[in-house]
Amino acid sequence: MLKKVVKNTYILGLGTLSSRVLGFIRDILIANFFGTAGILEAFIVSFRLPNIFRSIFAEGFSESVATPVLSEYQDNKEKMFEIGSHLISLFIVILFVATTLGVIFAKFLVTVIAPGFLADPFKFNLAVSFTRITFIYLFLIGLSANIVSLLYALKKFFIPAINPIFLNISFIVGIVFFSRSYESYILIVCVIVAGLLQLIFPFIFLKREGFVFKFNFFKSLKESEVIRMVKLFIPRIWASIVYHLSVFIDTMFSSLVSIVGQGALASVYYANRLIQFPFALIALSISRVAIVDLSSYHHKGNMSDFKKLFVFSFQNIIFFIVPLISFFLFASKDIINVIFTRGKFDATSLSMTALVLFFYSFGLFFFCGIKLLVNSFYALKDTTIPAKIATISLVVNIVLSAILMFPLKIGGVALGSSLAAAFNFSFLYYWFIKKIGKIDFQDTRVQFLKILLLSVGMGIVARILLDFLSFGKYINMLIVVGSLLGIFIIGGYILGVKQIKHLKRWILERK
Repeated sequence: MLKKVVKNTYILGLGTLSSRVLGFIRDILIANFFGTAGILEAFIVSFRLPNIFRSIFAEGFSESVATPVLSEYQDNKEKMFEIGSHLISLFIVILFVATTLGVIFAKFLVTVIAPGFLADPFKFNLAVSFTRITFIYLFLIGLSANIVSLLYALKKFFIPAINPIFLNISFIVGIVFFSRSYESYILIVCVIVAGLLQLIFPFIFLKREGFVFKFNFFKSLKESEVIRMVKLFIPRIWASIVYHLSVFIDTMFSSLVSIVGQGALASVYYANRLIQFPFALIALSISRVAIVDLSSYHHKGNMSDFKKLFVFSFQNIIFFIVPLISFFLFASKDIINVIFTRGKFDATSLSMTALVLFFYSFGLFFFCGIKLLVNSFYALKDTTIPAKIATISLVVNIVLSAILMFPLKIGGVALGSSLAAAFNFSFLYYWFIKKIGKIDFQDTRVQFLKILLLSVGMGIVARILLDFLSFGKYINMLIVVGSLLGIFIIGGYILGVKQIKHLKRWILERK
């Protein structure tokens, strides 16, 4: 069982890694050409708005409801495809309505999400224009997400993992070759091109599996499994809204230039990109693979394997994420300097972004743990508890961010989000244990302490090396990363970290 999970996680992780590497190249180019300028901030706001609805009506539905339910039909592909066809028919209509409303009310939406933009008419009007165009992306990526849910249920993980590559490639090609000619609108054009590619690519591979789409909106309203998904989805709608409201909190507070400083919104974007890299590579890969089998185990009443898979997934999150947190905490400014500092990304942008990354790092473990816990609830066909806890956490986030942004500026907004995530994780875990019963975490606690000790040591070494090496920032970072990897592997083996031993055994078996 666990070997298949590792293999599928590896496949999904590899595809995600490819996408994220290209994503970093994209962000480096954006930083070079746009820095923290108003054009970028207008784009960030406009791109977040359709992402809210995408999360609610597309990926949120796909991950929380469609994939778990469709996974129950792994032994009946014909029925799975029938349900999938009805699902796509339904969402063509829903997404069309949502997109139309987004275009009509774009001005109002920008006013709500970024009230600080009202003081700058150029930036505000640009954000409104961008928003109207990016809502088209909502329609395209929304359909893509429902197609991807079928691929997940079929355990075809690689295609969904690399699908985001098209967004990054579109940005890279657009910025490199067309940004000087179409500076104001090139980012928006890239988004639309990417949306078309992200819809066509997974659909082609789904057709190769034998899927035939037949549009029938009214029949989809009568499909029992679609009705079941909709009922499960109602609490998830609110959870999606709450999640993006928490993102809006960061955006709204970041737009208050008089308090947090000029360019704060862009600094949150850049720091969040770094946080999202390990989150996507590790937490999303692990959680998206796990939810398929967790759903199957729950459907069959096999809670013993359900718990084993959950613990195994949680242990792997600890193994990968805790060392990265330490590295971010001890070397945040150096990391930002190596990746982004060039062109219009100057010393002020560096200091502000490094501060945000530092405080976001405290919440990285909780962000990842929340993802696994929430997907586990979805596998149990429970979408209500995560929604309730997310609501309370949103209030905590608002209060903490509003208080902390005065002494810590934009860093206080990031810290507020991290502390709210810790609260969210704790309550989710409490209710998860109440729902499925006691889980044996004794071995996990021991492994966590070993990894934590090793990670703190790695962070101290990183700080010492970065302070004393003088070969140039790129060579210095290569030396530091290489040294930390060596320390982690050797130290982990000496301390008896389980994943290191598994890695050694895997390498020896392949020889």
